[in-house]
Amino acid sequence: MSKGSLLVIHQGALGDFLLALPALWVLYGSLQPKRFAVMGHPWVVEVLKGVPVIEVLDVNLPEASSLWRGGGSPLFGGFQVAAVFSKAAELREALLRAGTRQVLSLPPFPEDGQTHVMDHHIKNLYRLGFTAKISWPEVFLTDEEKRQAKEVLLAQGARPPFFVLHPGAGSPKKLWPPERMVEISRRLKALGLYSVVVEGPADGEAVEAFSAVHRGEGLFLRRPPLRRLAAILSEASLYLGNDSGISHLAASVGTPTLVLFGPTDPALWSPRGPRVRWLWGRAPCAPCPAEQRRRCPHPLCMEAIGVEEVWAALEELLQ
Repeated sequence: MSKGSLLVIHQGALGDFLLALPALWVLYGSLQPKRFAVMGHPWVVEVLKGVPVIEVLDVNLPEASSLWRGGGSPLFGGFQVAAVFSKAAELREALLRAGTRQVLSLPPFPEDGQTHVMDHHIKNLYRLGFTAKISWPEVFLTDEEKRQAKEVLLAQGARPPFFVLHPGAGSPKKLWPPERMVEISRRLKALGLYSVVVEGPADGEAVEAFSAVHRGEGLFLRRPPLRRLAAILSEASLYLGNDSGISHLAASVGTPTLVLFGPTDPALWSPRGPRVRWLWGRAPCAPCPAEQRRRCPHPLCMEAIGVEEVWAALEELLQ
């Protein structure tokens, strides 16, 4: 049994994970473990690779599969404490059977429908006696990662200063109309900024729709590795995107970030960072639960966000 070892399990998507990141650092700062491991989906936890104190584990590892079936695994027996962003009693019991000495079950989402998700995580830890304070989910990058990002951009014809657009999102109901994003791109180019458009793992159709109305030069980054994307975002003068994990990533590396919300409530889900703004396209039905969102034939909330409103917010971020 390793003394002072901590395992964190978070199976959420990128945005959810980044909003939980301050809670991870609160746990680490309070417990000061000799071994600190974080388990999650590989594309998500990749954002922590290269952080010296963190061991990244893939939730799909064969050694982990028995745990999800309620069994034990030697992989988990070496941890003194496990913090699990889940209310599933079966997972807690399986970890205890595997030899984990203490399991903290942390509800992944606030039940009051009012508390921001990041604040929800921190408050839960405060109730358990953890006291470290983290203000935003900063993603740390090395100078070498930033240097390589600049080289990648230059090799593909991009030049500073540049802005980044992310026309995609995890749901098609969260997408701002592509022709409006293209108009914003045109105006930013007129200011002398180069265009970089990012495509994430689930963004194929959204980027295709954007490309269909996009004209002029610009770089399209197709599914770059997450740490590489973070480094590229950190060098950008400005970022515009929908409610997505990549928008959270832009905020987490300190890029001036504007995020457009519609069916989800930014009071709960907005990215946190030193230079973040958001706009919410209000509609009588917004915010709406996931099932209603899937049935929505026409996202009036996203259409309610006008080009001039977005442009005014971006001009403020550029100052």
